[in-house]
Amino acid sequence: MSTDPEPPGKSGAGLSAEPVLSTGFLLGHTDGRWGQCGQYIIWGGKRDDDEPPYLMHEWIGQGVVPIPARRQPTLFHRVPAGRPYHVARLFGFWIVNDCDALWFESTRGDATYYALMIGGVSGKPEIASCLWVCPKCAARFNEGSVEVLGQYDKFLRVALERVRAFNGSQALRTCPRCAAVHAPVYGFYEADDTAEERAARQAA
Repeated sequence: MSTDPEPPGKSGAGLSAEPVLSTGFLLGHTDGRWGQCGQYIIWGGKRDDDEPPYLMHEWIGQGVVPIPARRQPTLFHRVPAGRPYHVARLFGFWIVNDCDALWFESTRGDATYYALMIGGVSGKPEIASCLWVCPKCAARFNEGSVEVLGQYDKFLRVALERVRAFNGSQALRTCPRCAAVHAPVYGFYEADDTAEERAARQAA
């Protein structure tokens, strides 16, 4: 992280073929969408103190582990390649990448700044998966993968389609292990929420 005033490149740009040895991303300098920064694709966002914070979760073994952060000055957390993760209030599904993801939080004054960074390896991410985890028994289910090399917004569009199919079918929302019915969920971009998705985001 740096205080470089230049924002990352436009969403959808191809990943660098060669390592970039110097790059910068200014927290807070974001329109809330994904951008390219060297070999990483990066999302950045902000929550004020009077807003519920984003909260990172990981699926580890047979359980879900929250990664606490709010009220700590800074958090930098690595999610290993292949491990499902979810950020409550940011996206209502779980993601699995074929490379590491890095989650960063920094509280300054009356706001907390966030960044989610994926990549760091030439040609990655190539595959991203969307799935759900049962809130009762922590089983993962309804997983689907998308080829995303240089097109992470493609994955987010497919994930939103799957979110809406999931919300529209009790069969898809029913856990195959314990038969608990998952609550409705939401996509990544809040501006695209339907009324149902908005209510699900607020209830997260």
